[in-house]
Amino acid sequence: MDHRPFEDWLLDNDQPLTTDQKRQLNTHLRTCSSCTTLAEMNLALKSVKLAAPEVGFSGRFQVRLAAKKHALRRRNFVGFLILTLSVLGLLGLVSWPVLKDLIQSPVNFFSSWISSLVSLWASLQALFRAGMVLFKVAPGFVPAYIWVVILFATGGWSVVWVVSLMKFTKVKQGV
Repeated sequence: MDHRPFEDWLLDNDQPLTTDQKRQLNTHLRTCSSCTTLAEMNLALKSVKLAAPEVGFSGRFQVRLAAKKHALRRRNFVGFLILTLSVLGLLGLVSWPVLKDLIQSPVNFFSSWISSLVSLWASLQALFRAGMVLFKVAPGFVPAYIWVVILFATGGWSVVWVVSLMKFTKVKQGV
């Protein structure tokens, strides 16, 4: 049985019911104990007197909320600043030998880079050709349990990756 319209009618106090809806609701309440309980709880909640907040509650709440937001902004800024300075320091430390060579002799630096890129391109082409040959030979050459281990390891790393994305990209809602 679909309780949805009856629950909506019981819980929606802003919408007045038509006479036909009232009749259907009364008929349903005679046969359904869960909707009857819901109606009784709704009546009990309506009869409870609401307590007024203490004087100055909203002001104190707004001050506390503003302080928490300010502290969060400050913490995020300090964390971003530390991360940025760390990355820049590490980048400077790693790139110092290259920058030193560039400053001392730019022509030698660029010529060595061009020769390195040509060598890298040739190596990648050779690896691609060897990989294509290996791809044709490997399924029969590598034992089946190794393929299973590779498959499970890849799946495990994928799960770790997804879980870490879920954990680190959670956005807190509310206060």
